[in-house]
Amino acid sequence: MHTVQLLLKPSKYERYEIDRRFRALAHLHNVCVKYARKCMVRLQYDKDYAALRQQYMELSKKLSKKEELSKEDKAEKKALSAQLAERRSAYGLSKSALECYLKVCGKQFSKLLSSQQVQTEADRVWCGVEKCLFGNGKALRFKRFMDFDTIGGKSNKNGACFDSEAMMVSWVGLSLKCFLPKSASSRSYVEESLKGTVCYCNIKQKMFSSGWRYYAEIILKEDAPARKRPIGTSTMGIDPGVSTVAGVSETACVLEELAPKAIRYEKKIQALSQSMDRSRRISNPDKYNEDGTIKRSNHEPWRHSENYLKMSRMLKTLHRKRHDYIVGSHRQLCNKLLLDSKYFLVEKMQFRALQKRAKETKRQEAVSEVRQKNGGIKLIQKFKRKKRFGKSIGRRAPARFLLELKQKAEAVGGGYAEVDTKEFKASQYNHVTGNYEKISLSQREKQIGGRIIQRDLYSAFLIHNADPELKHPDIEKCKYEFKKFADKHDQLILSMKKNGLSMRQCFGF
Repeated sequence: MHTVQLLLKPSKYERYEIDRRFRALAHLHNVCVKYARKCMVRLQYDKDYAALRQQYMELSKKLSKKEELSKEDKAEKKALSAQLAERRSAYGLSKSALECYLKVCGKQFSKLLSSQQVQTEADRVWCGVEKCLFGNGKALRFKRFMDFDTIGGKSNKNGACFDSEAMMVSWVGLSLKCFLPKSASSRSYVEESLKGTVCYCNIKQKMFSSGWRYYAEIILKEDAPARKRPIGTSTMGIDPGVSTVAGVSETACVLEELAPKAIRYEKKIQALSQSMDRSRRISNPDKYNEDGTIKRSNHEPWRHSENYLKMSRMLKTLHRKRHDYIVGSHRQLCNKLLLDSKYFLVEKMQFRALQKRAKETKRQEAVSEVRQKNGGIKLIQKFKRKKRFGKSIGRRAPARFLLELKQKAEAVGGGYAEVDTKEFKASQYNHVTGNYEKISLSQREKQIGGRIIQRDLYSAFLIHNADPELKHPDIEKCKYEFKKFADKHDQLILSMKKNGLSMRQCFGF
């Protein structure tokens, strides 16, 4: 399946109607969230459910310790799972129950939203409930109108129905004209895509400096049309980082920064957020304590000035621009890699774990001098920072890059495979000595066989020369190809320095 996005240019009346429908959807979503939260609170105080859940968790712990479960344990676990599901359904915590509840609530908006569009919103709430019940979700949250950007669908016969011949979207009394892209290449691509079977159509809204713009997002059954561009035949090993990506193939070495201009949007977003905070404090002096914290006892509604609302629209526009830039930058880099290689071996990364703050509070090994008020100097061991890579991951979106690379490689008939990080240990291995040597993260270069090699590129070289099981580097292959790789490595580093492409904290220069 793939999607095609077409611009809608509604009249003043049609814009008013679409805005009403998004507000109706926002209301229904929050009504469903309120109902689901009440059901979860009731379930929380159910002692029978807690006892069943405790038994189920004890059986699951055996599996986590790699203990084999007997047939009786497996049968008991299956029976417990069915009982837990039955208890949840009794409190209205199931996908069908939420759909039925919101169907009744949505009857008042039957002239604005179709039944399937209401059901789709109930499914989104259920996804949040699942995260709270079975995942790492903490609580269901209400959403503001500004946070709603999509009215979903389930089929092309209910709700927003797209007609490819007339290029129109018929949506509960509205007929919206769709417009093709202006550029010839994009237009031909869209026309070829629309020859496929339409599954359903979503209505999207995006914030621009001039206000909301509306789009029809058409989901089609077939694969996306393949664009004619040269594709390489090599196999590339990729070492993804938080802010960079290194790749090594038979014919090329690549060391690139992910989304290098994203910092510009970050600075604008930070400055605008500070201005909004000042405006909110001026408009709501009674909502803050003397130390600047929010008064939890004051339940009066927040007051926002016209300037604050204007800045909030500007902030949403900046977030959209940043997202579009990051996705576009990642796709350009993927296309560049595909010019050389068709198959990719990638080190598996847990970016969600890297963005969390450290739990333990530790002191630094080095001793620091601190000047006291009386002029004396005191030697202390400062605490280590608990921060990790949350900001960098949010700014660079490395997981999105790997997703784009996987999709593009598979679309052109290539391959994408992951090596196990714990087994492979690419950043620690030395193929000359055959030993694993753990080095600090700040050390960006390694000495391998008398050559100074950039750390990330060497890891990509090892991944490129992985054994068939993708668990360890192939030592004989590494020794055979190392000289050729080292020469390409030196040429790349020299070229990057000559062109002023530096990033000391990641590249080492």
